[in-house]
Amino acid sequence: MFSSSLKFLLLLAGGACLAMLSAPHAATAANFAGKTIEVIVPSGAGGGLTRNARRFTKNFSKYIPGNPNVIVKNIVGGGGQKGINYVYKKGKKDGTQILFGPLNLIGINMGLPGIRYEPAKFKILGTGGGFPFITIVRSDIGGGIKKREDFASKSGFVTGGRIPGGNLGLFSRMPFSVLGIENRFVIGYKNQPKLKAALIQNEIQALSTGNPGYWAFYVNDLIKKGQAIALFQHPSIDGKTGKFRKPTHVKGVPYFIDYYRKVKGGEPSGDAWEAMKWFSSYMIYTMWMVMHPDTPDNITSVLRKAFTDNWNDPATQASFMKGNKMAPIIVNGPEAQKLASNFNNMPAEAKNYFAKEFGIARASKKKKKK
Repeated sequence: MFSSSLKFLLLLAGGACLAMLSAPHAATAANFAGKTIEVIVPSGAGGGLTRNARRFTKNFSKYIPGNPNVIVKNIVGGGGQKGINYVYKKGKKDGTQILFGPLNLIGINMGLPGIRYEPAKFKILGTGGGFPFITIVRSDIGGGIKKREDFASKSGFVTGGRIPGGNLGLFSRMPFSVLGIENRFVIGYKNQPKLKAALIQNEIQALSTGNPGYWAFYVNDLIKKGQAIALFQHPSIDGKTGKFRKPTHVKGVPYFIDYYRKVKGGEPSGDAWEAMKWFSSYMIYTMWMVMHPDTPDNITSVLRKAFTDNWNDPATQASFMKGNKMAPIIVNGPEAQKLASNFNNMPAEAKNYFAKEFGIARASKKKKKK
């Protein structure tokens, strides 16, 4: 009896010692003193995404235990997928590498090649976005346009973008499809400065830009000079209400749905419109912050709090207001995790449109003939 009781007490004591030893280790693992955190941006250094990453990281360190050095690092390639794939497959698991950028949710839905990550498996700090995208055309497109409504009769021009499924191309291609306007799509431009250069050289005649790019590259240059026109803007859809948000800071530029009503009458419909609604619900979150799937939970918890605290910082908010003219919509950790798990609810009509847009339908038909 005594022997059994002694063994039991020894086991309890051993367990307590192990717990005491492991607790400091957990606390140490979540402390970043003397470390450098790399914020990986999967696009070129000159674009709007990098500008927003720098705005966010400026004050990020003061909310992280140990106040580490935080730097922005660009990993370019694969239409933005190289940097995301890197963090998912080879990224550091100790919280010192964090992706900042869009996840190709549409590409995953459509089975596009080159995407080697599952969004829900990332350790997600949160996401942000909801900024409108703006479609811009050369003012001499198709012989010239004096007012926006003139564009509705144009066709045969070239639209530029980064990748199949990318916001910078599809926020032109989708509305053109809804309007029934024929155009050719050329991809491969790695960021907004490259797209702008192509527009200036008349290599392309239409493009879309994100909110930061609109203010940084176009308003006080090509648009002010009369060389380009901001045709319409594309606000995001509120996932809870299913309605388009109505940002007011891009003054004088109509929402696409209002433009459609004016030049076509009635309400838009069809596969391209269903695609556009899905896209405006999910692909407008361009500032995902995610880490390697094997990052420990305690580190994830600490950095999620830092993510939220930094977005609530008045200095961070002021920086985003200065560069974007509006505050982003922020989705914090647990809710962002749900978003990353539920994005594959794409309607059949939207899939039909995207299949044609990406050439998947044509490729499938060719395979069947062989």
